[in-house]
Amino acid sequence: MAKFSLIPFDKTNSPKTEVKVELNQNHDSVFLSFRIKDGLSFIDLGSSTPNKERVIKLWEKTCFEFFLKNSADEYVEFNFSPCFEWNCFYFKKTGDPLSEWEKMNRPETQILLSIDHFFLMVELKKELFPPGFFNQNTELSVGITSVLKNKSGQLSYWALAHSDTRPNFHDFRSFIKYT
Repeated sequence: MAKFSLIPFDKTNSPKTEVKVELNQNHDSVFLSFRIKDGLSFIDLGSSTPNKERVIKLWEKTCFEFFLKNSADEYVEFNFSPCFEWNCFYFKKTGDPLSEWEKMNRPETQILLSIDHFFLMVELKKELFPPGFFNQNTELSVGITSVLKNKSGQLSYWALAHSDTRPNFHDFRSFIKYT
């Protein structure tokens, strides 16, 4: 299991909170767990009514994102909202237009909320990724990010690293190797 802390792009205008992520995999699945600790009263977690639908532009509100890139620079982007909305995009190469990966079914997602913690846990079935994505000889890299929208509408951008002069979650320089 790998554990990460996300950092805000702009520390002065971001909520005073922690965003932690755990990543694990087995032969069949990739498992992600996002946790927000503290500051939940300032973060817009959306409607309490689950919407378990595919939605484009989740990054315009609070969402959690996971990028998985192989050594051929093909990558898959996942977006998850606190309302169970989700989407999956496949890019054959950087700069490709946004294209939903239709073969990905709605991932198994669980959400837990308390006064000072929010957890979003996801299981991604490897069989639904593009063919050959998980070849044994393939080196994988991950980008793990979040967009937090505060209750006044301001967005903050969180990632493992910020290598660009703007919040650019598709910048491979901000990805890390994952085995």
